[in-house]
Amino acid sequence: MAQTADWLGQLPPEIRANAFKRSDLYGTYANNPKSFATQLRLIVLSLTLVPLKLFACIGCVLSYYLLILLGNATLSEPFKTKYMVFWGRFWTRAVLYCLGFWTIKWVYVSPEGTVSSKAPLGFKERRFGGYVSNHCSWVDIVLYMSRLFPSFVAKKEVSALPLVGPISKAMQCLFVDREARLASDKLGDGGGQGMSQLVKDRMQRKHEGGSEELPMLLFPEGTTTNNRFMLPFKRGAFVAGVPVQPLVLKYDTSGRFSPTWDSMPGHKHIFLTMTEFSYRVTCYVLPLYTPSEEEKADPALYAENVRQMMGKYGKIATCEDTFADKLAFFKYVTDRMAHEKGCCTDPAACKSGKAHGIRAGVQHRVQVEARAETEGEGLRHRGD
Repeated sequence: MAQTADWLGQLPPEIRANAFKRSDLYGTYANNPKSFATQLRLIVLSLTLVPLKLFACIGCVLSYYLLILLGNATLSEPFKTKYMVFWGRFWTRAVLYCLGFWTIKWVYVSPEGTVSSKAPLGFKERRFGGYVSNHCSWVDIVLYMSRLFPSFVAKKEVSALPLVGPISKAMQCLFVDREARLASDKLGDGGGQGMSQLVKDRMQRKHEGGSEELPMLLFPEGTTTNNRFMLPFKRGAFVAGVPVQPLVLKYDTSGRFSPTWDSMPGHKHIFLTMTEFSYRVTCYVLPLYTPSEEEKADPALYAENVRQMMGKYGKIATCEDTFADKLAFFKYVTDRMAHEKGCCTDPAACKSGKAHGIRAGVQHRVQVEARAETEGEGLRHRGD
């Protein structure tokens, strides 16, 4: 299916959103005009396919949750971790089947750029601190769990959530109390430990080979994109100065609905994900990246060089859009949607309000970027 023109049309030059605009049938914020046939299709599927997929996914999650409870009650290490990983992979692959991800290809890329469906010799013996990947959707996490079953960085509050909490603990997620850390920083008492330091310690332990912990998987872009561009990487995933295993996800976005979660409310994206019968995605496993001494001393340089490598091998263009640009874009979009729905009856006031929205969005982007630089973490939380 050919790409569809987005309802937004040409954006003002102040708004940078190449990595966030959608080009599927539904468009940014699912706000493209829908034909009668499309609306009828969604109504029928919401009463048939969507409930089936939803209950099937819930059944898979509950099944794994019950197995986790059983494992915690009856097993000890190292058998417990192997048990959690086996059933975690099994049930997350079942979730992907339920969602419609029937075709998932894992492709191994050599330093020369040749590809193979088989892992190269010595692949299992590779020593690295963690995985790094581009980030396109909430589906990324489920996909990686079904094959690699890595750990992620998560908010401390996630550990206490029903269902999600025990599953996150089974994945050995790194729980971070961000509020306590920020409060400690304000008091200036030197207490608290930032995400970067916790991740650094974990990655160094894993690389040194003395840790039985599951490897971490980090999304250094810090947010999701439309899979057509790759954002600048944050430095948090590279401060450990150890080798990383780069991965590149490429979804087939040529269909009616793109599974990338770039500029659409979560509930709409989940609903539309369940209205399609099938999806295709390819994961490229790139050559191990070992940093030079210069890169070890400069995590920002290390991050950028890995990004360029991933863009080259994955054939994804790199851009300079940021998470702050995404927030400014969202503000512009929601303001414009409000105007177009008739919330503003005075054309002159609408025009003035629209311009004010753009200026406010850009100003907010600058503030977010400044705060991000101050905190210097550069890691995406699960549950954000």
